[in-house]
Amino acid sequence: MTGDGSRARRLARWVGQWALHRPRLVGAALGLGAVLVVAGCGLAFIVTVQSRPLVALPLFLVAIVLGVAPTFVRRGIWSLALALSLMSLLLVASWGVSQAVLNWRGQEMPATVTKIVHVERSAGTAERYHCTLRLPNGRTKSLTDRKACGASTRVGDRVRVYADPYNRVDFLNATAPWPWLTPPVVGTALGVLTLMAVVTASRAMGNRQRTLDRSPGSKSSVGHGRGEGAE
Repeated sequence: MTGDGSRARRLARWVGQWALHRPRLVGAALGLGAVLVVAGCGLAFIVTVQSRPLVALPLFLVAIVLGVAPTFVRRGIWSLALALSLMSLLLVASWGVSQAVLNWRGQEMPATVTKIVHVERSAGTAERYHCTLRLPNGRTKSLTDRKACGASTRVGDRVRVYADPYNRVDFLNATAPWPWLTPPVVGTALGVLTLMAVVTASRAMGNRQRTLDRSPGSKSSVGHGRGEGAE
């Protein structure tokens, strides 16, 4: 056990030294990890938002917290750019992917209103209603849309919605998705945002390490000061 503990400490020390001299590579790896978590939470949200809301909503909140964390962990333009990239990635991975799937294989189908809940109006906002719909396959979905679920809607009314017939996506639309939100467009956006997040995380970590190296008391700054003194 003692030998295993010493080997583990040596390995941890070696990894720490290795990471210390490669801040940009470490930053890129951390950025990629953040991308995977944020995008994964966004995708999990759209497949569980109505069937398992107690799972979907915490996942979405975790993704939001992780997305804005870089601006609090480290100030600077690169940290801000990283946060914006992650938050944009969350939007594309959730809403964008759901709309792309509906564009790809979504079908317009009738739905029956089974329940209507009036959402309390705050100052300066219009009346809102939350409708529960029953689809032809027997599944129930929720919809908040002023056109399909409004003041004139009654229980038993039939409305037209766009939904995924395979039930892989929990989202449904009251209107047709934007035609330009196709899988290739959304996939390209995900790739570009992933690259932006990895690059900005790498630059943010590199800038952080340079700042630490130049701070008073660091080894590099001490060595630099001695070199100037010798001259």
